[in-house]
Amino acid sequence: MPIKYFFTKLCMSMKKFHYLAILFMVFVFASCESNESNELSVFSVSANKKVTFSPGNLQYHPKNDKWRFAPNQYDCIGWDNKNISSNYDGWIDLFGWGTGNNPTNSSTFESKYQKFTDWGINKIDGESPNAWRTLTYDEWYYLIFERPNSSMLWGIAQVVGVNGLILLPDNWVCPKRISFKSGSHEKIGEEYYAEYQNFNRIDWKKMEDAGAIFLPAADARMGNFISFEQYRGFYWSSTCLGAEYAWSLCIMPFNVSFPEFNTNVASGLSVRLVQDVK
Repeated sequence: MPIKYFFTKLCMSMKKFHYLAILFMVFVFASCESNESNELSVFSVSANKKVTFSPGNLQYHPKNDKWRFAPNQYDCIGWDNKNISSNYDGWIDLFGWGTGNNPTNSSTFESKYQKFTDWGINKIDGESPNAWRTLTYDEWYYLIFERPNSSMLWGIAQVVGVNGLILLPDNWVCPKRISFKSGSHEKIGEEYYAEYQNFNRIDWKKMEDAGAIFLPAADARMGNFISFEQYRGFYWSSTCLGAEYAWSLCIMPFNVSFPEFNTNVASGLSVRLVQDVK
């Protein structure tokens, strides 16, 4: 074989090998990034079940019949929820209990909410239907109070000017130069979220990249009346409590609990969905 031909073939083979090696490295890097991200954001909701949270609270656009997750974890609609109706040309994020099939139901009669339809049955942000679901009462309770090291994995805070609750994943590692304080304040008042701890946009991005979840204190709706003082937040569970009530997670600056009051099924509350980790 002529030497010139030999080296030409060798160079071509080396270029092909180099190209394949680069593809392999890119694939491995991308796979590692994906696995690491999933692992960072895993939360135990029972002794043998783990979930990941949606990237923001659930929102619905009635006129366009479109579902999405809030663009940022700290986003909440607030006062505009008073416009809830089937032809409203805007977003809402406070829903009556189990209104996955009727998100603009604003009736104040409990009889209109007797069957729970999960919001996860819908196509959200372009994903297939039934990709998401609502936590049960037992799962919320385990997440907050019973998973290993649970008392160290939640804390009230103000994030980018919004009051609420931070949840940390099971294998939490705090980012460098970031301080997180678990628990709640001893005083009553919306100003005590920020006094307890406050994260600006840059610091919150670091927390979020490490797997932290934020639940805004978006208060509640009853009919077309809105309470939006950023003092309280309520998140539905899929578990009913008799004909008139259902369990919800209640966030306040001095406490995180599951009250048997003020969770009337006709109340419009926040919804945060999850996916099961296979």
